[in-house]
Amino acid sequence: MTTHASGNVTSLDSATIEQFTTAVTGSGEVITDSTVRTERGHDFWGFGGTADLLLRPRDRDEIAAIVRIAAERNVPIVPRGGASNCSAGMMPAAGRVLLDLSDLNRILEVDVANRRARVEPGVINSDLQERLAPHGLCFSPDPVSAHLATVAGNIIENAGGPHALKYGVTYNHILSVEVVLSDGSTVTLSVDDDGPDLLGVLIGSEGTLGIVAEATIALRPIAEVTHSLMGAFASAREGADAVAAVIASGVVPAAVEWLDRDGIAGLEQFYDTGYPLDADAIVLIDIDGTAAEVARDQPIVDRVLRERATEVRVAEDEKSRAVLWYGRLHAPDSVVQSGKGFFIGDVTVPRQRIPDMQEAIQGAAARHADGLLFIAVTGHAGDGDLHPTTFFDKGNPKAASALEAANNEIIDAALGLGGTITGEHGVGTEKRQFMTKRFTPVEIAAQRAIKTAFDPAGLFNPGIMLPDPAPEEPDVSTFGAAVREALTGNLSQDPAATPTAGSNTDIAVDLGNLTLIVGAEATLEQINRYLDERNVTCAALPVSGGERTIGELVATVSGDERIHVRHALLGTDVTLIDGQATARFGGENMKDVAGYDTKRLYIGAHGAFGALTNLVFKIAVRT
Repeated sequence: MTTHASGNVTSLDSATIEQFTTAVTGSGEVITDSTVRTERGHDFWGFGGTADLLLRPRDRDEIAAIVRIAAERNVPIVPRGGASNCSAGMMPAAGRVLLDLSDLNRILEVDVANRRARVEPGVINSDLQERLAPHGLCFSPDPVSAHLATVAGNIIENAGGPHALKYGVTYNHILSVEVVLSDGSTVTLSVDDDGPDLLGVLIGSEGTLGIVAEATIALRPIAEVTHSLMGAFASAREGADAVAAVIASGVVPAAVEWLDRDGIAGLEQFYDTGYPLDADAIVLIDIDGTAAEVARDQPIVDRVLRERATEVRVAEDEKSRAVLWYGRLHAPDSVVQSGKGFFIGDVTVPRQRIPDMQEAIQGAAARHADGLLFIAVTGHAGDGDLHPTTFFDKGNPKAASALEAANNEIIDAALGLGGTITGEHGVGTEKRQFMTKRFTPVEIAAQRAIKTAFDPAGLFNPGIMLPDPAPEEPDVSTFGAAVREALTGNLSQDPAATPTAGSNTDIAVDLGNLTLIVGAEATLEQINRYLDERNVTCAALPVSGGERTIGELVATVSGDERIHVRHALLGTDVTLIDGQATARFGGENMKDVAGYDTKRLYIGAHGAFGALTNLVFKIAVRT
């Protein structure tokens, strides 16, 4: 053990510090140096604070021992990985311990044959990719912050990245997680667990439910061939129409990225993007697969772009692809290097509403031009996830109020378009105030019950995600007790519980967004027939099943059917067992990391948390 003692610890008493010091008995570190505590307490973007104590454990036993002491002494713990998140989600303060997991950075096993790996929480995403590349494998989540972000950070933020469109977000690639709970016990949550999808609830929980000690992740083969195309468009609407046409063609691009006119012009002030400055929007598309698959798909995408674009560029080798992608991938670096004040936003809307969202963002920029320089919009067009980045002069006295007003208008616009407040950055502290706009009091109460079930004393990452309690929130203690029973393995099936409610058998397909919205009482036979008539498929639906309802499938699913449901389910309308209050968790957005992923509790739960009334799934065009 190494102890650095410089500077003063202000709030934790000497006995508590002594206990924490004893807990880190191996090669870990106990750091009281105020300079180091302050440095490690701030993220890549400069947000954060200073904890009274910085602990760097080196194994899971030390993590567990630290958490047990924190529980005994009622000391809040703030977990830290790569500190690359964009939502001010790490806020150490006096009286808190900063738990730095960056030294737990071993890749424990790479199982090439079964395409899986076991890793410690502090493994850097890009380091993992380098280790996997010689085997022809990769870990699918590829956030732009991969050179900073850890695997545990990817898990607790449910990170995506440019290639999430085809390959999914972090949730789709986690097989199991060993997590230290608030009492210091360790549990393993797995995709193979029967009953409620607790692994899915943990993923995206922003460090508020448990400390990731180890993860087993799924790997995929690196595509044999990847080609890139760029389309420049005279209007955002034509760009969005091109994206919709590509997706409707049945081609599934590996990535579809977006930059708008103001974004290109703004970034051009800091470096040469190489993009056409007269375009209202540009779209970057990756097509990957085998040589035969790319040869089949690329001409389709090329044709769609040329029908609508003012300019099309094609890159078929790594050097030209790097040039094409340079401007998009280096946008975060340019933000920091610009010397300007900035704020990076994150909203998601259904794909076809991107032009409306684009218009709303630039409308906000125009209304607050006296305090702002410009708003650059980048994002993942295939997922409807946009990142409006607002630039301002730090010395402008009007900047703070203009930034707040513009951000509020952008959030309101996204919600008004059926979107959500965050697609991949998380809530953190930055968007806590918007949670009550995104969720009803019932929905907030259910999420608060999840937090209490996992962390009764509220010691993990306090002040993150959930808003302060409000009197409008109903009592959902029965729901919360069921979550606790599920976590402890004591959830029993109630024969009287009803997995579905109501009589909704409506079926609808949104081809622009590629979603299926279906009443829980619709039968699998009815749904499959409906989808066949429209030449689309839904991976969650077994081809047989007859009169079994879709709600029954989700509520009782197990085995391979469970895996398909997990990956395809986007949203649920439900009741809560406390008074049968209604709630919606998730929705029609391809990416949504606002709050806890509560819909996961209803998978395989046999009605233990309430009944399903309506469901939303991803679909695909049949090729």
